[in-house]
Formats: sequence, structure tokens, C-alpha cells
Amino acid sequence: MIITLTTDFGLTDPFVGAMKGVILGISPSAQIIDISHQVPSFDIVEASIFVQDACRYFPAGTIHVIVVDPGVGSARRPIALRLNEAGSVFLAPDNGVLSRIFSSGSARHITNDSLFHHPVSQTFHGRDIFAPVAAHLSKGEPFEFLGPVVEDLIQLELPRRPVILRVDKFGNLMTNLLPAQLAAGFVIRANGTEIRRLLSSYSEAEPGEIFAIEGSSGLIELCINQNSAAERLNLRRGAEFEVETASLNQ
Repeated sequence: MIITLTTDFGLTDPFVGAMKGVILGISPSAQIIDISHQVPSFDIVEASIFVQDACRYFPAGTIHVIVVDPGVGSARRPIALRLNEAGSVFLAPDNGVLSRIFSSGSARHITNDSLFHHPVSQTFHGRDIFAPVAAHLSKGEPFEFLGPVVEDLIQLELPRRPVILRVDKFGNLMTNLLPAQLAAGFVIRANGTEIRRLLSSYSEAEPGEIFAIEGSSGLIELCINQNSAAERLNLRRGAEFEVETASLNQ
């Protein structure tokens, strides 16, 4: 059984290793895959994008553990989300991190503490709740045994205007636009710069040109070939921009 991990823990501290140790202590045959442990600290929005982008490529039945949890130890609920009867399961705090993948399925409030690692730390539910629950599920624990049904999951408010969703390692600016929303003759105006070309590859761009491209997530990104569009445009996540001739369906 595959168990993926996405956290904001980084790799300097022993947190990720402790979670893996708990999982393997319960389910020695589990295959643990790291999606990322470099989510910016406390950044629920960034984590939700990581989950949406990566988890779609795993086989049905994969268990995804997402621990970006600034509310750990508070009244926020640990939850489990199953997309369908034979589908993948997502374990995460109920803070909106699953907003981008929750469209159907069933959710449970994880309350069955017989599945936890004891004693449960108020500051490390990744190790003491989410990791052991994932391990027990991988060994066949019924999803229904996790706890009561939840129908009011916290949802992130998704932006309606054109906005930068995230900046990747290369300085590419992921937007919330779909390619179909850029009609012929479009103009993107971002921090005083006009972008008029939608290219199919980075190498098509002129030297120093800022252009649009359909990224691997299926969303429009603003890029410079072998350079940082984020630095050139001085834009960060959450920055809004203007689009002319686009059908934004607002």
C-alpha cells in the first residue's frame, strides 16, 4: 500500500523521520512516498496546490497524509476524506487544505483514538494521529471506523479574479487561469508589463521575453526562459493582474 507525505516540516529536523518510523512500526510493508516537505511554514494554500497537482497521479487506493497544521492542538478536527468507495484517502487537519480536491466522496472526523500513537502530543499530530491512522488504513482498517461523518469541511475561499497562486523554484508564476480563458489577441498586464504570447514550450520564447505557457498543472503560468519571472515582474503569490479579451466566467 502506498502512503504519501506532504508537510511543511523541512528535512533539517527529525519530524519526517519520526512519522515514517511510526508508519513502518505498524505497517512494515507500506511504501512511503514523499511528495514534498518544503511547503512554506503554515502555508495552507500552497499545500493545497501541491496536493491537487501531485496526488492525481497516484493509483486508486493511495493514502495521502497532508500535515500543514498551524492549528495543531486546537479545536480544529483531524479528518479523513475518501473520494469514492475504491478511491484514495486523504488525511489532514480540517483547515481547508483539501479544498481543491474535495468535490465528492465522504469525510470522517478522526476520533478513534485506539488507532493513535500514545501519548498524543499536542504539537505533533503528524506523528501521533495522522501517521498511525494512515498505517492502520494501509493494513485494512475500515474507513468507517475512523470516526463520525463530517459534512461541513472547512473550505478555502478560492480567488475569482486573475491572481498568482504560487511561485515555483524557477520563478515561474502559476496563475488561476485556464488556457481556454485566453482568447485570441489576449493581453495580460502584470505590474506594468504586457504579455501577449501563449507559447507551447520555453524554448520558443525570445531572449528575455516574458510569456504565458500552459504549465504541467494545466493552468497558465507566466515565465521567462531560463530566468525568474517572479523577480523580473516583482510579483509574489496573491498578486492580482489584468487580462483583456479573456472569458473569466466570473
